[in-house]
Formats: sequence, C-alpha cells, structure tokens
Amino acid sequence: MSDLTAADFPAYFRGVHGQDAFPWQVRLTDAVMNTERWPEVIDLPTGCGKTAALDAAVFSLAARPDIFPRRVVFVIDRRIIVDQVYERARRIKDRLSAARDGVLAQVRDCLAELSDGDPLNAVALRGGVPIDDEWTSRPDEPWVVVSTVDQLGSRLLFRGYGVSPGMRPIHAGLAGNDCLVILDEVHLSRPFAETLDAVRSLRCGRLPRRFQVVEMSATPHNTEAPRFRLVESDLEGSEMLRQRVTATKTSALRSIPGRVVEEAIPKAVAKIVKKELPGAVRSVGVIVNRVRTARMTHQALAEAGHQVHLVTGRMRPLDRVHVLEEIAGAVDPDRTDTASELTVVVATQAIEVGADFSFDALITECAPIDSLRQRFGRLDRRGTCLDRIGSSPKAWILGVSSVMKAKKPDPVYGGAAKETWKELYKRFGNEEFDAGCGSHDLDGFPEEASAPAQQAPILLDTHMEAWVQTRPEPIVQPPLDPFLHGIGQPSNTDVSIVWRYDRSHPTLNLVPPRPAEYLQVPIGAAKAWLAHSAADPVEIAVADVDMTELEQRMSSTTTDLGAHRWLSFDEAPEPITDVAELRPGDVILVDPSMGGLTASTWDPTSSEAVSDLGDEAQEVYGHRVTLRLDARIYPDATGLVANEEAEFTTREQIADWIEDTINEKPDTWMANICGRLGTSFDLCQNEDRDYPIILERSVDSSSFDGSDGAVSFTGTAVTLRAHVDGVGDKAAAFAQRLGLDSAIQDDLRLAGRLHDIGKVDLRFQNQLVGGDPVKLAMLDEPLAKSLPGVPRVFSYPRGMRHEIASAALAQSSPAILHDAYDPELVLHLVITHHGHGRPLLPILEDPNPQQLYHEHDGHEMAISSNLVDSDMALESADRFWRLVGRYGYHGLAWLEAILRLADHRRSVEEGRRQTR
Repeated sequence: MSDLTAADFPAYFRGVHGQDAFPWQVRLTDAVMNTERWPEVIDLPTGCGKTAALDAAVFSLAARPDIFPRRVVFVIDRRIIVDQVYERARRIKDRLSAARDGVLAQVRDCLAELSDGDPLNAVALRGGVPIDDEWTSRPDEPWVVVSTVDQLGSRLLFRGYGVSPGMRPIHAGLAGNDCLVILDEVHLSRPFAETLDAVRSLRCGRLPRRFQVVEMSATPHNTEAPRFRLVESDLEGSEMLRQRVTATKTSALRSIPGRVVEEAIPKAVAKIVKKELPGAVRSVGVIVNRVRTARMTHQALAEAGHQVHLVTGRMRPLDRVHVLEEIAGAVDPDRTDTASELTVVVATQAIEVGADFSFDALITECAPIDSLRQRFGRLDRRGTCLDRIGSSPKAWILGVSSVMKAKKPDPVYGGAAKETWKELYKRFGNEEFDAGCGSHDLDGFPEEASAPAQQAPILLDTHMEAWVQTRPEPIVQPPLDPFLHGIGQPSNTDVSIVWRYDRSHPTLNLVPPRPAEYLQVPIGAAKAWLAHSAADPVEIAVADVDMTELEQRMSSTTTDLGAHRWLSFDEAPEPITDVAELRPGDVILVDPSMGGLTASTWDPTSSEAVSDLGDEAQEVYGHRVTLRLDARIYPDATGLVANEEAEFTTREQIADWIEDTINEKPDTWMANICGRLGTSFDLCQNEDRDYPIILERSVDSSSFDGSDGAVSFTGTAVTLRAHVDGVGDKAAAFAQRLGLDSAIQDDLRLAGRLHDIGKVDLRFQNQLVGGDPVKLAMLDEPLAKSLPGVPRVFSYPRGMRHEIASAALAQSSPAILHDAYDPELVLHLVITHHGHGRPLLPILEDPNPQQLYHEHDGHEMAISSNLVDSDMALESADRFWRLVGRYGYHGLAWLEAILRLADHRRSVEEGRRQTR
C-alpha cells in the first residue's frame, strides 16, 4: 500500500488539469477510497465533469493497487466522445510522465511499481485489428481504455470484433479480470449494462478477479442501487459548478412543412441562421438524426456562404481530428474572445453525449426527450453566455410536420420523437421554455417519449460455453448483437472501411491498416454500397445510434465487388465476392477511386476519389513510420521508381526528397515522418516493383501478434533454452505483480519453460537456419528464434503445431509435472500459447515422423512427432472444460493471457537486444 490518501487527490487533480476539482469529484474519490468500492451508479447532470471519474480511478489505483483494478475502461457509444475522453486519458498519462516532484510524481512512482512497462497508458478502441491493441501487451500494466460498446462487449464475450480467433482469449481474459468498467449514459446502452451485470455474476473460480462496473446515468439499468448524486454543498462549494447547473437555456418549438426530412431540415436551418440568431452569437450547433440530413444541411449552409463544418461519427479518425482542430476555438466551452465570424457546426448524435462542445445557439431536429436533454448539454456548457454575449443561449427544436404526424415508425427512434413533440407542444405550444439543467420544464415526460429501451437476453452458461470455444468455434453459436444492443434490434454492428491504392499482401505487411484510417459504418450500409455500382448507388439511412429498422437492399449480381477483407500478417487479403460474406468487425480494403466520402463523412453516393491515409496512420500509431513513394499518393515522388532490374532509385535521391519535404512542409505529419526517417532507412518495393517503400529502422513490437511467423522468424538467433527460461520467469513475475498465489506463479513459470520445446524437431530447426544444412549442423543447441538474415523456408509440415509436440514431450516423463500445483493447467497453457486448443487440438498425421528428444532439469523426454493416433485431442478437450469449471471462463483466459503475453514481451525484448 502506498502513502497516498484521499486528501492528496485535490493536489493531484490540480497538477493534471491546472484547476481545482469540483467538490463532488473530491467527495467521490474520498468515498471510493474509504469504502474500497466504487458506487454502482453515478447520477450527475450534464456538464458537471463526469469524465473526472477517470482521474479518481487512476488515483485510487495508485493508492491501493491491491484493491482497485489495473484497467479502467470508460465505455460510451459515441465515436466523437471516445476521442474526447481519450484526450483526457492522454492528458493524465502525459502529466504523470512529465512530473518531477510532488503528488503527481508520487502517483507516477506508485503506478510504475505495478509493472515492467510504463506507469500509465491510454488507448481508444473504436475498432481495429489485433495488432492495434497495445493495451493487451502486458497483463500487469495500468491502462485507461476508452471504448465503444461493440469493442469492449465483443472482447468480453470472447468474440472480439476485428480480433483474430487466436488472440480472442487474451482480450477476453484482460477485459474480464482486473478491470473497472465505467459505462457512461447507460440509457443509451441498457442491454449492455444488463450483460455486464450478468458477466460480473459469473463464477470466477480460484482466482482474484477485481472486476467492477459503474453506471453513469440519470436512468441507470440498476434502479435498486444507491446513487452518487450532487448535494447542496457541492454547489455551495463551487461558484463555477453552480453557474453551470443553474444557467437558463431558452428554447422553442418550430414546426416546418415538408415530407422529406433531408430536404425540409436544411431549408429551415438556413432560414434560422440567416434571420433569427441574436447578433452577438458566434457559434451555432446543428444536431440532426441522420448522416444524410447532416450532409445536406452542411451543403445548404456552405452554399449560403456560411463558415460551416460537418462532424459525424461516420468519419475516419484522422479526418475527424482535422475537422476538430478547425473548430476547436469556436466550440471551446472556456473561450473568452469573441470571434469576428459566425461558425456553424452541423453534426449527428455523435456530439449528443459527453462531447465537450459549447455553442451560443442550438438548432436540433426533434428527438426523444432523453436525447434532447443531452443535446441541450452542448448549449452554453459553462453557463457564461449571458456574461459573454449579452443574452441567454437560445435553442430551436425542429419538427417536420408530416413526420411528426406519420403513422410509420421512424427508422432511428421509432415513435419516441413523435411522442416527445406531442408532449412538448401540449405543454408549451408556441411559448418558450427553459431547457437548463436546473429547470423542471422537461421533467415528468411519459415513458413513450424516451428512446426505445431495449433488453438483453438472459446470459446463460450455455451462451458462455459456446463463446469460450474460440479456436475452433462451434458451428452453431448464439449471436452476439442482442447481448450488446438488445433483443429484436437489427444487426447494426459496424464494419471498417480502409481506402488503399496498394492492397497487396507484402505491402500491407509493411504498411498495415491502422485504426486512424478506418471509417466505421453499419454492416448493412456497407453491403448496400458494395453491392451497387457507382452509377446506381444505394444509400441506407445511417445514424450515430442504433436504429430500430434498416432497409434491406443489399443483393448483388456481381462477383467482383472491388473489396478485400484484411485478416492478419500471416494471411493475404481475402477477396469479397458476395456481400453476404461480410461479418461484424471486418476490416474492408477498397480502392480510393471507389469514393464513399463527402466532406470527410460517409456518402455512398459519392464517386470522388478518397485520400489514402496509410502512411499518416502509421505515424499516429507511433511505431515504425513508412512512406510509400507512390505517385498516386505523393505526386512529387513521381521520379522515385524502381528500374527493370528491381534496383531502387539511389538512396541519395530519396534522402534529397526527404530533406526537400521537411523544408517545404514544416510542422506537418509528413515532416515528422521524414524527420524520423532521416538518411538511415530501409528500402523495400511494392509487389509490382514500380515504386519504393521507405521504412524506419526499428523493431515494431506490434508485429508480435502471436502467429508463428511473427514470433519465430525474428532474426534474433535466441536459443531455445534462453527463450523458454526467460518466458517462464516473466510469466511468474507477471503473476506475482497481479497478486496470484505462489503455486500459480510456479505453474506459470513451468509452463513457460515448456511451451516451445516442441521446436526441437529438426525440421523446425531447419526453418530457423533458413534451410542451410551447414548452419543446422553447426548449432550448439536448438534455437527458438531464427538466425539473422536467413530466408524464410518451410520444412516443418504445414498445419502441424509445435505447441502440441511441446505438451506431448512434457507428458512423456512423469517427473516433469510431478511438482506442479495443477499439472492440467500447465499442459493447457502450453497447448494454448498460440490460441489453439480451445477446446479441440488440430492434430495432423505426420507424413515423415521424427523422434523428438529434450532434457529438462535432468529429466529426459522423448516422443514420436506423429501424434495422430494418440488420445491427446480428447484428453485436451476434457481438460479444457475441467479447467473452465476450476478457474472460470475469464479466469482461465486470464492465465492464458499471462503466459502468452510473457512470451510476446520476451520476444520483443530479445528483438530489441538484437538491434542495439
């Protein structure tokens, strides 16, 4: 236990954020520290700084790591808010890293003692492939993870979207153990709240779990739990907080004619902006319910000559960052200067919840009452409008008359928006009302006026027993979506689209897809886009919330959709020949000429070429930077090509180009990349040999994704004995830091020392020496990692698994497992260290059986490599289910993650030593 106490929190908060914490934030931290538990519900008005729960969580972990979880996961189902909460998490991380003394340095030092990694890290899960989830690199490292429901929920239920089957147990083990889940705005994610509650109640076996869930909402799923709320002393103790809570927000209804929302709303908005805004207003937020409405409103305002920006959740993160940088000054809640020009921001529900945007005026399409309350939270967030512009903030609620009277349910909100309009009109008619936090004008609305409340199915052991089988998966298994979004909801799960000119396997291995360049859209919308030609585009209604119904116009008559599915480093992109093949979480590669974006947001009707952001995305990702000198991406690189002999343009020419780029584009991401490349870089070529690819010289730890190709062929020449001993020691150290008992630590150490011994097969060793019989004969002892510079050869029978041979060798001598606390656990960890064997083993007949020998602590082991007639497959499956009962679904996955991540980290460290 550290010397930190709750009394130190105010100084910590001031050091991170440069201002005093609100009284409720101090009171929350004090309650958490004193009770050693988080409140199950935090119920606070919008604008009160709820994301400070992250600060309290990090501080509590530093003070009491024996009590509070290492991973703090803030879940909010809005992509923009994921970005903004992530920025707060990064600020906490950066301020702690830079601290030299005082409480911040003390917090940092406490966190640093918890792992052999950084004191604190932060990541945003918006969708991605497994290489992008650095939060799974160490089981003992403190992390703040900001996530959508889909990303955390799918991982927690062993079906991580965008995660390879082999890596899913690692993600599930870390998501389901040693984890504090803060679920923001629960009314948006009620089914997932129910699922979280059910997961929390699952048996956890013999292991400490430290798994807590906090709901932040005025309408929590858990209605019986005590709520942490504002009290009068909180307002008395902070004039700033009192001003936010009590400020008036004058609002009015505006019925507008029209039958098509996408046509009526833009006209009405343009009219209000032109004729009705108070003269001192300098920022207007326009929030609508569909992406297409937002696009058309943006277009109408731009054509009218306004300075207008479009912000939706259906943007690539890099594009969104650029837009947010442009509007930062206009929407900053703490701005003091009065701008000379009006700025209009058109948005969808993406900014409805939690976004720290503040407008002087708000125009919103009618939505359910709970959604409207959230939208009003973007109006004058600090309560300073009256002092700053001389008038109270104003809001208009727009209702398209035909839609408000229609009998057909709205595809986004069902009948809730119409019920809200009806109640508002009945109460206020054409009169103004107050929509501020302290007003009661919007209290007591009928239940039908709230967004449709979905319900999750009851989570049963039969569901978990199906999902926990990750490799191979059962042929029939329950769908995931109802447990994340509710029963009866259409499958709105997203896929990610990546625009790349070069989609060849070798180039994608060098410049892999990264989340910063992903556009996430509902799977139905992607199917419709791919299934129809540019001459006959189909646009399915898309919002930034789950929709109550989706159109189903997705049939395709072509087998050439121009799209590929990105799988992993080990597998070439897979052509998609039928839209029915798309799966939730897929990463889809398309040519930029296919279009799909307008004003950086989703537009399936657009055929305008989309920019290829692959290199910029590598720079944002933070590992090895790259530049593909493709003239389609960088026109000024046209002369830098490879000749017919595949010899590149001289390094001097490329170095000159790099220097020119730095001089011509200072303070840009291109200059950053070129600065890192300098004059010392690696050169490769694309598959067609017509342009060079420049690579930073570094070991990219993200390449260690658990595949044999990634972790065996590293060119580090590490011996087998050194590697397995190192993995065993690291796994035991992980377990010790995580508070696991000494018996489990010893079993993890033993599993690490045994996990790779199957590599003694001479055919595997032949691969590690590049097929050179002389080098093979000269080996003093077996290798775990390949020799430097040797070519890739494949002499080990394809499909055979060295980890199965490792387990068979361990079982061949009774003395090997004699002293293990749980011999079955040791064998299971050895077998599953590449993700197979959950629960069935892929045992193949060996066409050329070998005798394998190995010695461990003086004990001889020997087997035949042909195990097809053994009982290992059945024994392993039975053992898996016994261990699930012993350690729990997530507990067993956690133990697997500890060993596998010890293997990954040891491999990374070996690679770094090689490069020094």
